[in-house]
Amino acid sequence: MQCLTKDDKLELVSIERTLTVEKCLSGALLVNHKKNEKEVIKSIFLIVKRFNEIVNVGKKMNEDQMITLSSDLYERFSSESLEDIMLFFKMARSGEFGDFYRLDSIVILGWLPKYFDLKIQAREDAIQNERNVRDRQENESVKNHVPDEKAKEYLERLSRGIKVATVSRNVGVLRSDNPLFDYDTYLSTLPEVATKMTEERLKTMFDNTSKYSHPEVYNILSAEIEKRKKQPKKRKSNG
Repeated sequence: MQCLTKDDKLELVSIERTLTVEKCLSGALLVNHKKNEKEVIKSIFLIVKRFNEIVNVGKKMNEDQMITLSSDLYERFSSESLEDIMLFFKMARSGEFGDFYRLDSIVILGWLPKYFDLKIQAREDAIQNERNVRDRQENESVKNHVPDEKAKEYLERLSRGIKVATVSRNVGVLRSDNPLFDYDTYLSTLPEVATKMTEERLKTMFDNTSKYSHPEVYNILSAEIEKRKKQPKKRKSNG
């Protein structure tokens, strides 16, 4: 950051004010700056030095301690960004990691777990938000999809085929508790199917149907049998 190398304190304060844990998620990772390691550690040193100067405690760090701490922070924040280190010290200065009465590596490094916990939570929230957005977009896409005429015709044919196949598979074997068997559809289509059954098939199904366990089916088949009895029998043609 140029504001660090130029010691532009006003610009540094302006940047600090905009920093949040969420914004730091998109910062450039220190591990990607291996070639400029010395320059990065120097920038960290300037952040540490500024923090050391502005906090009001009895015991502060000397230059050697600050240089060593800067190197330690470069390693600890290798998977984070320089903005993270700036925000870390801003939060420490605001007392978000608790009260402190001296400055040294032990005190400052002891705050790291608290900051990294916040960063982990922010990452998890960001991932969940992305999932929610993706799910909403997918749901909207499905809801707004309008099938063309060929697709509609195919779906209608498929639906009719499923109804007929359901009835055909379950003739004589009624399982209304079967999740793959739509009992209401079976009942609605059975009267029409029964009219097309042969006498033998109709009689077999009627004999195998219980009046007590499947009264609706029993009544439909019984009605078809009675209707056929009342119909005049076709005379055989003499040719």
